[in-house]
Amino acid sequence: MKINIKNIRVKSICATLFISLFLSLIIGCSQQADSKPQDMAADNNNLINLLDKAGETFFGFLDLVAGSMGFTVTKDTTKKQVGEHFDGLSKQIQVVLEKLKQIITKEGDSQKSKGDILSRTVNKANETLIKLVENLSLLAKIGGDETLKIGEVDSNKQGAQADDVELKKAYEALTGIIKAAESVSINEPKKSSVELTDTGIASLQQDGAKVLASDTSNPTAGDSGKAAAIVSTVTGSEMLAEIFNSKEADAKTGISGGQASAGTSALSFARGGQSATNVAKAGIKPGAVSAGIALRSLVKGGKLASDSAGTDNKAVQLVGVAAASKLVGAVETLIMKTVNKVLEEVKQAITTAKSKTKDLDNMYK
Repeated sequence: MKINIKNIRVKSICATLFISLFLSLIIGCSQQADSKPQDMAADNNNLINLLDKAGETFFGFLDLVAGSMGFTVTKDTTKKQVGEHFDGLSKQIQVVLEKLKQIITKEGDSQKSKGDILSRTVNKANETLIKLVENLSLLAKIGGDETLKIGEVDSNKQGAQADDVELKKAYEALTGIIKAAESVSINEPKKSSVELTDTGIASLQQDGAKVLASDTSNPTAGDSGKAAAIVSTVTGSEMLAEIFNSKEADAKTGISGGQASAGTSALSFARGGQSATNVAKAGIKPGAVSAGIALRSLVKGGKLASDSAGTDNKAVQLVGVAAASKLVGAVETLIMKTVNKVLEEVKQAITTAKSKTKDLDNMYK
């Protein structure tokens, strides 16, 4: 793992401080229900000032959060380190969640405030962030305690199936994150329309999938280049879509029917269970293959296959690194969009509350 400590950790700390200040201001704004009429003018002026400061803090947080989530998967990154990164993101979001819970508690003491827009928005934000925390925590465990490097080829050059239990967790976590994003009107990732013929490889494009073999058979030297070409045509978001459109049972059954086909899912490719020849079949989808390579590289037990002489070992690993990096980046992007959308909705609720407060303030002038 290569994390720029100077940039990312400092920004993460700053972002956390901004979150705390931002949401603490909101908490302060929520304690108006029991004010006496003669105090309303002064209280409303204070509330307006607090809402102004909250808005300023909000914009500062958005700038910082974009720079606090960067993560680079390299040939030296281990599965365990990727898990630690997701665990760190989970804890960062928990900071926001705890502050929101405080708001809910404060608001819950006032019968009058239970139905207002700020209370409803904060409750919705709380529910969405809980989903993110739960699924990130689950995602953090899929690599187990393995110190195996991402995409690293075993000494026997043979591929190995991803652990079905952990693969199922990966599916649950990633689909859960996508559903959390959908709950705040962020569009579901779209599947790739790329075909094998779009890879730029003249013939036998499907042989790139041989790196997903999981028996004693091996790819041939040069198949790693075809695998790289396949991965290069697909985005991380498209990989997420392929995983989302898989079936949970695929994590256990792998490639059923003895041979891969156009309908073989990302989870099935990751689980594998077939020879190099039976994995690399005409018509297989680059999106599913690429997502399968990413999952095989990230999930406990999973290993990619290389040629028997080991000529392509390093090249195969880099294919795994590229696929995993795209998938991790897509997850981060989706999380950031979701958190930003949640806080944007809270900000809009604050703006509405501010407007109403100003109107009320004018009544006492």
